[in-house]
Amino acid sequence: MVSVKQLECEYPRVKSNTTEQCKCHQMPPIGIKAHLYQFGTAAIGSGSCYGFSSSREEGQSLLDAFLLSQWEDRSWKGQLAYDVTMCETKIVSGGTRLIAQLNEQWSSNVLTEFENNALQPLCPFKQSYIKTLRENLLFCVATGEKECSELVPSVILPKDGTFILINVNPVEYGHVFLVPYDTHQRPFLGKRMLQLVAQIAAEVNNCSFRISYEHNISRHSDHTYFQAAYFANTFPVESLPTVNVYTGGVNKGLSVCEIADYPLKALLFMSKNMGVLVGVVTEICLTLQKDEDTVFSLLVSDSGTKIFLFPQAHRPVSGSRHLSAWECGGYFMYNRKSEFDGASEMELSKRMESASLGNEDFEALKQLCCSIAMKASPF
Repeated sequence: MVSVKQLECEYPRVKSNTTEQCKCHQMPPIGIKAHLYQFGTAAIGSGSCYGFSSSREEGQSLLDAFLLSQWEDRSWKGQLAYDVTMCETKIVSGGTRLIAQLNEQWSSNVLTEFENNALQPLCPFKQSYIKTLRENLLFCVATGEKECSELVPSVILPKDGTFILINVNPVEYGHVFLVPYDTHQRPFLGKRMLQLVAQIAAEVNNCSFRISYEHNISRHSDHTYFQAAYFANTFPVESLPTVNVYTGGVNKGLSVCEIADYPLKALLFMSKNMGVLVGVVTEICLTLQKDEDTVFSLLVSDSGTKIFLFPQAHRPVSGSRHLSAWECGGYFMYNRKSEFDGASEMELSKRMESASLGNEDFEALKQLCCSIAMKASPF
């Protein structure tokens, strides 16, 4: 495990806390201190990659090392409900190579429980929420004013940032919740939120690290949040061929593709330009969220340079349910040994097909995406 002190020695960008920093950073939950990871201005807005790391040959990143060290520390202290590393995982036979995990302690109600127990309204803060926040908070991420990103140990948190909360019922290693907060929090996805999430993925810079977002009408939360975890295996959807839908040219550097040969209709947005990628995907999501019946998920991968969009039917086939973001990507959970042993590509494909958007609606979505992409200004 990597400690804060070890990171201070290994990474010169890790700075000690000062009284001046505490005075400058106040946040709604008065009295709570935590480690703060601040993005550098150079990482956010400069360079040809516009926020994305141009190389993976520099070794483990500061944010990657610190996130894992904090998660592992809580795991060793017994805060997790179970040891997810002991869960059996297999590749389901078939051409799509869907992934199945057996976790007999896992429940499909985990997100609902998280929303009810941990995502109480952030303002005003309730005492019970403060206690839960202290127990589950690993650290906070926010934008900084210095050129390089840095880790500031034990500081009063800023007014605007993102909580990194441990998921005590993990789906995979390093499973956390990313909860953006500010003084004007709204329960829908915005550009600032997605920009920060993409930046987190870029600075973690680990090909196993993936972030998901779910917009589901069956759950009503006062807060927008994301999930993130480390997956050893490539998601099936990431390995499939694609059909080009839109290419933005040299200036924009944005590509929109349809995933081919997949039971769930999906789109892939790719760009090394974070501003364009986040701007286009956010505008699409905001348009979709205007429809109260819309259900969709996002999967951020490849260090933030790829974002998958999984639209789903408003009402799945009778007896079915909406898929989680992980399931949309081809990763399925089982809590019964018999069902896990009997998992088949045919069965899982039917589940995905039952939740998939219809042909007419999907064509309309592709037209919407192309229209928004064409209007996007090059950065």
